Amino acid sequence: MGLALQRPPLAKAFRVVAVADVDPTPAHALARRLRVPVLPLPMLIRRSVLVIEAASSEAAPAIVTRALAARRTVLAMSVGGLLPIAARLRALTRRGGQLLTPSGAIAGLDGIRAATLGGLRRVTLTTRKPPRALGLTGRVRRPITMFRGPAAQAVRRFPQNINVAATLALAGLGAARTMVRLVADPGVSRNVHEIDAVGEFGRLTVRAENRPSRRNPKTSALAILSAQAALQQLASAWRVGT
Repeated sequence: MGLALQRPPLAKAFRVVAVADVDPTPAHALARRLRVPVLPLPMLIRRSVLVIEAASSEAAPAIVTRALAARRTVLAMSVGGLLPIAARLRALTRRGGQLLTPSGAIAGLDGIRAATLGGLRRVTLTTRKPPRALGLTGRVRRPITMFRGPAAQAVRRFPQNINVAATLALAGLGAARTMVRLVADPGVSRNVHEIDAVGEFGRLTVRAENRPSRRNPKTSALAILSAQAALQQLASAWRVGT
């Protein structure tokens, strides 16, 4: 992500000024590649107009709230960590901060947001992952449903695997009414996300099959591209899509 900011087209609109991390080793490694200093988080926030959070679900609430309190624009990648404090974040954005949450590894959020204005009744997310990605060892012969319930519970039980549920909940019916099914499926080799939404508008179905990022196999390639697209849209005077 940091390197993408130093290449066209993002390099024309953004300049990386610093990085921050509680773990100095990756922080200094990234800083060397970007040729920027490593700073404490409060200093980084003071020097920045835009803060990008790409830490973890555990660290995201503190990073995002501090940056928004300073009236900065924040792009948050660890959306699962933000779901429990959504009300507080909305209050902070009303005071001058701006929070961006990219679509991540799913698609169709433009349709979900539009449908909320016209009688959206039901949203269900089914996520299928290879068994090893969900911590299952040994031979798994058939799909196993690891979780079924509201998004609020899903992000608490599987914080490293279900960021997409939090993003979908924020875009649509909220954490209590967005239903999630998480499946360990030996028949898939990629992370598969299927959205089914029903309302007065009709029905919306979306399926995404995600390849992992080459640089970070724990993250879908589409999630990184989604963040880059969000930044490009932020800098653009012409926005296509809802």
